[in-house]
Amino acid sequence: MFETLLKYFEGSPLSLWGPFLILILCGLGLPVPEDIVLVAAGALGEIDGRTWMEVSALMYVGVMLGDSTIFFAGRFFGTRLRSSRWFQRYFSEKKQGKVEDLFDRYHSWVLFVGRFLPGLRAPIFFTAGSTRVKFLKFFFFDGLAALVSVPFFVWLGHWLWRRFKDDIAQLDRVLSRTQSYTMLVGLLLGSVLVLIMMIQFRRMRARKDSDWENS
Repeated sequence: MFETLLKYFEGSPLSLWGPFLILILCGLGLPVPEDIVLVAAGALGEIDGRTWMEVSALMYVGVMLGDSTIFFAGRFFGTRLRSSRWFQRYFSEKKQGKVEDLFDRYHSWVLFVGRFLPGLRAPIFFTAGSTRVKFLKFFFFDGLAALVSVPFFVWLGHWLWRRFKDDIAQLDRVLSRTQSYTMLVGLLLGSVLVLIMMIQFRRMRARKDSDWENS
């Protein structure tokens, strides 16, 4: 996938906007790994002489537009799509059960963690829309996670191309290992952050309840 994206976009006017459009199409159901698109965008940025921050800013917008598309699909078509055969093929009842369990455990913070769970990312965002989660809440938590993942993968693409552009086979091997480690570390960091925030939230609520009882 990485090599295919480079083949079609390198040296063309779409070297920047091509990955951006693909990220939006991911929100419409295009079965393309979002993280690989971001890495490719970083490599293309390095080839074109763009900074990784410049590329990251545009890709961030593309990611959020794609995620918001999934959210609003759940908001406006959730009930109808859940009963369709197409939906059951991609979002099985088992996967829906996992998503509902995550919402029960972590509440809104599952939107943050969901960005680091490629297999459950779209079902989580779709479920958030269909269960009437407020859009601003969804945008905050998802956007916060994207501020971590998007710049990292774009930077990774910059670094990989600068280091291994003359050895694509080695680049693919490093990318494969790095992607697996990154998702694991991201998930662990996200889980720790969620745990900390939940503890702080419970302490604040307990303090408020105590103040109310003493007043």
